[in-house]
Amino acid sequence: MTQFVAIFFSSLFMCSNVFAGSVSSVSLGAISTALNERMQVMKAVAGYKAQHHLPVEDLPREQVVLENMLHNAQQEGLEPESVEPFIHALMNASKAIQYRYRADWLSTPDSLQAVPDLAETRQQIQRLDTQLLTAISQRLMAGTLTGADKGWLLSQLAAPHLSEADKNSLVTSLSRIQRRH
Repeated sequence: MTQFVAIFFSSLFMCSNVFAGSVSSVSLGAISTALNERMQVMKAVAGYKAQHHLPVEDLPREQVVLENMLHNAQQEGLEPESVEPFIHALMNASKAIQYRYRADWLSTPDSLQAVPDLAETRQQIQRLDTQLLTAISQRLMAGTLTGADKGWLLSQLAAPHLSEADKNSLVTSLSRIQRRH
């Protein structure tokens, strides 16, 4: 009987390790996909703002995004104070990408094409932000980000106009996010 119990628990342990590994890899993929998609949407945001002569920086809108994401982070079981630096890194990278597109368009203004309405684009961003926080929460259920996880995420971030400094800031702040206790 003791041997049976030992085999049962070792089997259970192996299954839980396999499950945790699969959750980890799936959620890391979801994190990188959501981050890349969010950064790619910044071209549409920059285009809309350029066509309508709006500034890239919109502090009242940033406050709304911050509050929404902090609320969603809490709903996902994340510690809001640990998520806030990541949100700021996300918004800073987003603004940097918009500035880079607008700088490109100064020398090739004809390359600026029709863009969707900003309200539609913001809904898409909000959906991606929710997906991102969900994936982060799921990943943290399997444990903290390892050095290999961080390296893999850095290698996967490939959105146009996302600099190495932007990537490092995003991954560093993301790795500091904690689940609520």
